[in-house]
Amino acid sequence: MNEEVDKNKQSPSHDGGRVDRILRALELTRGVEIARRYLAMNAFDGALTMLGLILGGLFTINPLNPSPGFEAILLAAAGTSIAMAISGFSGSYLAESAERDREVEDLGRAMLCDMSESMYAKAGKTTSIVVAIVDGASPAIAAFLIIIPLFFVPMGILEYHMAFYIAIVICMLLLFSLGLFLGSVSKKNMWSYGAKTLFAGILTAILMLLISWLTGASG
Repeated sequence: MNEEVDKNKQSPSHDGGRVDRILRALELTRGVEIARRYLAMNAFDGALTMLGLILGGLFTINPLNPSPGFEAILLAAAGTSIAMAISGFSGSYLAESAERDREVEDLGRAMLCDMSESMYAKAGKTTSIVVAIVDGASPAIAAFLIIIPLFFVPMGILEYHMAFYIAIVICMLLLFSLGLFLGSVSKKNMWSYGAKTLFAGILTAILMLLISWLTGASG
């Protein structure tokens, strides 16, 4: 009985110790700044990518027979979200790992010793994993949040036009929120940053509308 109590007491501290080690590793390698940069940048990319897909579907789907076109847009949006997650994680992990390995090698060469098993090397590996998770998850989560209304169309809950409009609103709100986040990080005017990121979404919509008009896609 006492052993079970001891184990229960140890498990929270074990989890807390693991979190503390990760935080220390990120602090040692400046991983927080890198992860924060990836979070904002890739969520922004994911949001604008989904906006382009949604606007393309809105402008081109045949109102008389929307089902085939809508299903293609939904599949493309879901597939793009998954692809961004895999691409972001794998690409970031490989890039960060290579950069961290180079730093450890240069540090070992400068100190005339093997640093491959040092605390800094282990912290670099932890940072690479954390940054890769953030890099892969941020665009995928942003994209998925935007396309949530589209999944209600096959269920008969939303009409496809309404689903597209709601998705566009979610995208614009997300872009504005990312701007506020960047403004808080920079400790400057949050509303100015929000307006800038929102303008990027509006500009994307205007250009998509122009392209659809020039190509006759919306006809």
